[in-house]
Amino acid sequence: MKGNRKNRHLRLLLISLLICGAALLASCHSSSGTDGAGVRSPDEKIPLPDMDLDEPYPVEHEAGVVIVRGDPARTRLYADVLRPRADGRFPALLQAIAYRREVFSTWMDSEYERLASQGYVVILVDVRGTGSSEGRWACFADEEIDDLVWIIDHWIPGQAWSNGKVGMFGPSYMGIAQYLTAARRPAHLKAIFPEVAMADAYRDIFYQGGIFDLEFITFWGGVTAGLAVLPGTQLFTDPLSALKALVQHIGQIPTLFDWLEMTTDQAFFDERSPMTYWSEMADLPIFATGGWFGIFTRGTLLNHTYMVKAMEERAGGAPSGGAPKRIVVGPWYHVDGALLGDLPGRILRKRWFDWHLKADEHPLYGHFDILDPGYPVNIYVMGADQWRKERAWPLERVRYETLYLSGERQVHDQNPSLNNGSLLWPEEVGFLRAGEAGTAPTNLSHSPPNFAGEKSRSFCRWMVGFTSWLPFTEDERENELQTLTFSTAPLEQDIEVTGPIVIRLWARTQFGEPPCEGPEIPDIGIDLGPALPLALEDDVHWIVNLNDVFPDGRARNITSGWLAASHRPDPARPDWTRPGYDPFAYPEDRAPVPPLDGELYEYVIEIWPTSNLFRAGHQIRIDIVNSDFPHLLPTLVPSESEIFHDPEHPSRLIIPIVDPETTEPNQWISDPQAYFSGDEPW
Repeated sequence: MKGNRKNRHLRLLLISLLICGAALLASCHSSSGTDGAGVRSPDEKIPLPDMDLDEPYPVEHEAGVVIVRGDPARTRLYADVLRPRADGRFPALLQAIAYRREVFSTWMDSEYERLASQGYVVILVDVRGTGSSEGRWACFADEEIDDLVWIIDHWIPGQAWSNGKVGMFGPSYMGIAQYLTAARRPAHLKAIFPEVAMADAYRDIFYQGGIFDLEFITFWGGVTAGLAVLPGTQLFTDPLSALKALVQHIGQIPTLFDWLEMTTDQAFFDERSPMTYWSEMADLPIFATGGWFGIFTRGTLLNHTYMVKAMEERAGGAPSGGAPKRIVVGPWYHVDGALLGDLPGRILRKRWFDWHLKADEHPLYGHFDILDPGYPVNIYVMGADQWRKERAWPLERVRYETLYLSGERQVHDQNPSLNNGSLLWPEEVGFLRAGEAGTAPTNLSHSPPNFAGEKSRSFCRWMVGFTSWLPFTEDERENELQTLTFSTAPLEQDIEVTGPIVIRLWARTQFGEPPCEGPEIPDIGIDLGPALPLALEDDVHWIVNLNDVFPDGRARNITSGWLAASHRPDPARPDWTRPGYDPFAYPEDRAPVPPLDGELYEYVIEIWPTSNLFRAGHQIRIDIVNSDFPHLLPTLVPSESEIFHDPEHPSRLIIPIVDPETTEPNQWISDPQAYFSGDEPW
């Protein structure tokens, strides 16, 4: 095995000498990319050399490794360790798991084995209060993150196999844990690879637009608690520890119900939100991934956008300065996004860590990259069905176009809805010039327990993609029977919409009699428990879906937005399609104000970002309804709403359009497998 390492180091040294020699030779013939002394320019980038081993290491798998914390309780954490069966010191890759490490050891075994065979020590640890580990789980609480920082800066460097360098990787919970751990700035943490992770615990997980996320929270909480009360893997080797952990895990279940009583944004959510710590992570290399149909689409993109801003501020405004930040967003739900769909994810992850954990002491470290450094954002454009490289997110080259809602019937619609209204381009809006066509308010009734949402993509999205086989996942027509629709005429040319979207909706609502507690409460098939008071308040929920309507009538949901009237923002505050948007400025989520019966409001509803090419002959459609069940906890109070679309109250959709001439041909990725695996040069 020593010979293998020697060969690998010799190969890297030879490659480096060749690169340096080529650079010196180039500097003799041209001053391009160099200064007067012939030294490589700081901004010049070259592909990271292939660092795969010709002869991989055999792998040793140590299960049930005990990590004893230095806290007063001497908490025992349990881990699996996969490492090269060889002498020497290696970088470590840590994954913090809340869903039992043995599940992931089975599911991702080949991934872990490959990383270990390539010279990494892979550590899978059950976080405090989950799996086999002792303690009480508090979901990203300080003591959980303290454990991970301690493992990185004390336990790992103290192992005979460690060279002191640590990376973190993993999706969802494991991705969020990476951000929160990185915010503590452990000295030995060199890079992270968070996949499908959120930014804002309140708005991304628990409440979308101030409406409780019933489907995901109950599903996630049930799965997490259920896995936690299974006996630990140390049951036969250390039964006392297994019993202690089981008692602690069972005892923490009532705490999960306490979380449901926190209906407004507060310190609990701030402490668990990566966005709280963006500036603390500016100096760390971060590769993030997300999906257009994921549960954390909003947060994933906000994380990238604002950590890049923090990085540039640290570098004095230089866009190429600071630690690299990369992002890939594909046409994925949460689960397939965690696996990077059909991209070569395992190669991409390894190359990221090769760069920052193995080549970090190389003289050309600052010049290496694994993807085109001029385009750190990589997105899948749906409709075009192609991957594309971008310089930044949101795209600086978009222009925001306003489409206006009209009650005038869209004669091209093939599918029935509650109204089949029109979505008009500015040049089509007759009522702004003359006439009364389509200006009367459009009515929308909310009649519990008749709810929309179950026969739509939303049901699948918030079940993290597990029900993607259901036909209505790709066709909203059945759901649209319960909604108001506003559609353009068939498009005369392709139109690409890429970025965050907003609808500004003028509406007023009359509330019916609230149901009494007891048998008169509508039966929705779910015990609302602590959330019941929220469902009985006078409130109206605005759900807006953006759909791509095909020539045959199929309506494909692209993205959605949600807002409770009680959480309505100040319309004068910049929304996220405008300069000056502040992702922290949501005072209404800390102090909601119920809408007044019959009062007219302008609602600003954020529609989560997307990227979709609406083809010529297709229609752009929004549908509007007052429920999205079972995704969101519905209000049980009946209501009648009027949506206004007249000259004084122009309800309108603001979309980011990418003009095709602004996209350079080299931005399209012709062979994603080759590009993301590093086989295609840039």
